[in-house]
Amino acid sequence: MSAKVYDAESKQPVPFATVRFSIADRGTIADLDGVFVVNEPDAGIKWVEISCLGYQPLKVTIPFTSNKVYLQRTANGLTEVVIKPPFDKIRRILNAAIANKSSNNPDKYDWYRCKVYYKMLADISLPDSVLNDTGKDAKEMRDILATQHLLMSETYSIRTWKQPQQLQEEVIGSRFSGLKKSLFTGLITDVLPFHAYSDYIQLNGKDYHNPLSKGYDQYYKFDIVDEISQGNDTTWVLSFKPRAKVLNELKGTLYINSDGYAISHFIGSAADTILKRVVRIEQQYEQVMADGAKHWFPSRLNYIIEWTQKTKKSSMTYHLKGNSRIDSVRFKEDDNFRFDKRHTVKMMDDADQLQDTVWKAMRPEVLDSKEARTYQMVDSFGDAKHFDRFMSYLSRLPEGKVSIGKFDVNLLRIFQSNYYEDYRLGLGLQTNEKVIKWLSVGGWAGYGTRDAHWKYGVFTELYADKAQEFVFKASYTDEINDPGRVHIHPDLDQNYLNAYLLNRVDQIKTYSLGIKKKLGYWSLELTGRQQDIVPKYAYAFEHNGVDYTAFKANELSLSFRYAFAERTAPFFGRYYTLGSKYPIVYGKITAGNLQGVGTDIPYTQIAAAISWQKHLNRIGNERFLVSAGKLFSNDQLPLGKLFAGNGYRYDQNGGLSVYSFGGMLTMYPYDYYTDQFVNVIWRHDFDSKLYKFTVPGSSFSSAPYIALQYNMLYGTLQHRETQKFVAFGVPDNAYHEAGILLNNLVKLKYLNLYYFSFNAGYFYHFTPVTDLNKNGKIVLGFDVQF
Repeated sequence: MSAKVYDAESKQPVPFATVRFSIADRGTIADLDGVFVVNEPDAGIKWVEISCLGYQPLKVTIPFTSNKVYLQRTANGLTEVVIKPPFDKIRRILNAAIANKSSNNPDKYDWYRCKVYYKMLADISLPDSVLNDTGKDAKEMRDILATQHLLMSETYSIRTWKQPQQLQEEVIGSRFSGLKKSLFTGLITDVLPFHAYSDYIQLNGKDYHNPLSKGYDQYYKFDIVDEISQGNDTTWVLSFKPRAKVLNELKGTLYINSDGYAISHFIGSAADTILKRVVRIEQQYEQVMADGAKHWFPSRLNYIIEWTQKTKKSSMTYHLKGNSRIDSVRFKEDDNFRFDKRHTVKMMDDADQLQDTVWKAMRPEVLDSKEARTYQMVDSFGDAKHFDRFMSYLSRLPEGKVSIGKFDVNLLRIFQSNYYEDYRLGLGLQTNEKVIKWLSVGGWAGYGTRDAHWKYGVFTELYADKAQEFVFKASYTDEINDPGRVHIHPDLDQNYLNAYLLNRVDQIKTYSLGIKKKLGYWSLELTGRQQDIVPKYAYAFEHNGVDYTAFKANELSLSFRYAFAERTAPFFGRYYTLGSKYPIVYGKITAGNLQGVGTDIPYTQIAAAISWQKHLNRIGNERFLVSAGKLFSNDQLPLGKLFAGNGYRYDQNGGLSVYSFGGMLTMYPYDYYTDQFVNVIWRHDFDSKLYKFTVPGSSFSSAPYIALQYNMLYGTLQHRETQKFVAFGVPDNAYHEAGILLNNLVKLKYLNLYYFSFNAGYFYHFTPVTDLNKNGKIVLGFDVQF
């Protein structure tokens, strides 16, 4: 016989309730839906006691008079089982479970494959003003939300894993209410954590310390709230919550099974009291015997977000619940399977066009009437309001573009600002797939208000594959660029502060032909270009006793990017990165020939960089960017072909400076030039918050944490006397600076959706003579947090 446990107030299922039998310490645990089973052979069971953290225990006699059991919440939502927890026993259980993490962690298995069904439901809780309103409109709204969900989506995929770090998710079916085509689908398990064995559990983009990791006692207090015998095994139910002085960590319940000291169930939640948001995960594991191997493996995964939006008159709560069902687990490697390293998530052909009969066969359970009505009503509404057409407008937003009819408008070309031009007003357009799917033709133009000159360009792109990862491009541009800026890869150039500091420029007219292609974890681009270069500042390059103020250059460049085990997911037909846990390597090799200086000067320029960011347990967040370059030539080259120091100092006329990672904060952009260099940027963010302060009833809060940073630039330059009329230095004694930052010093919530976070710090450039005023710099920064 079976029954289902519900919350008496909300009428929602209570997951993982403990069901203790009347026979000496024996029992079972309800599943994620609150369902538990008492088998008929369990003779002698006269009653069961059902309990769960935060609820009053309830004793129910056998046989059940109803298959629904309702638990009442305790007055304070948390009942302490004992005054002093058995610390030695808790430590023994947790240490044993930590010691066995590698044996039970799916990421440590050599190979597995499983099928994953994912369903997302979005709902809304109406404010009291609507619930109590007797008007017709309010009644219609209540009736609608009582019979259907706000939104719904489903995904069915096959997930394959192989060591080391090879992951493939083949999406067989994808459906989103209101849309005919599934224009976006992510790696479900990057949004919904696939297991609770990592050192950090990421919820809503934030890292939380895993209570089952080394150093747990620094962050969490534990208690044993129950202990259940199931057959020959015992399950210990441990509650955990943050220590008094620890901020922004999880609280919940951890279930450890004595068979392998594995996690059998896990509940963890994080609450943001300012944004009125609660994020919660619920995970259920089972022992799977397949292909001669037995492993603990996730079977059910829930991800829940509740977000309350308050106004002066009322409040409204949004509910988002994602549920994954995992089955058909295999552990024997398929030798014929090939991973597509370019595309972690692969949308199979017609995945969003499946018939209802196919979906019925894939679903683990039939849609209820409310879910079925959601598809019916939202799809109908989407057709009437042209949801697909509206979404197509946003399809290029990750690239800074919007689609309008047959053209994509480049939003980044409309307005720009820098020191040299002051403001640049312009427009960029290119044709999209509505004209020709495999070809795009475009152009752009912009006018600088300070220098009173137009810059413009035209281009055409030929796409050799559907995902536009194999592209041929031809272009002509008349543009400005700062001389010597090190351009290794676009990933490293996406810095708005860097662009704003443009103050010294070369006007460059460029004809170029290029080809780029993604090969596994590699991204390659080969470009040939012809340039006419005219410095727009007081400058001359002396060569063989003659001063030159204009040059020509022919170049062939090969740039590459290598990101091992990078995760990618489709969005509107394009694949975008979800990041990598490993260092990303960039490089660029340029062979060129300088003309217009009396004789041709051949040269080779090599530059490379490595970027890595890692959250290390009990240490904090480490971030590195190391770059280096060398110029090979038998003769001297003008300033624009050297390497400029990446100075980020912002204050042209004194005052405060702006912080951005990736550059030297006490150095101006054109202070140093080299023909070979090494640049190291390192930053360490401590996990611990100094304090947490909020002003009741306001949008202001403060929860600062410390970050330390060290930057170094070393380089040399031969025959600097050939660079005339410009002042600069050479960091041949190395340029060192260090700084301290207070991040989240001020946090202001905006629209109850996210925070504007303001940071402050101090950087100092080390010289033989200490001078805090001259060498020190106060920096300010800000970011957006969800």
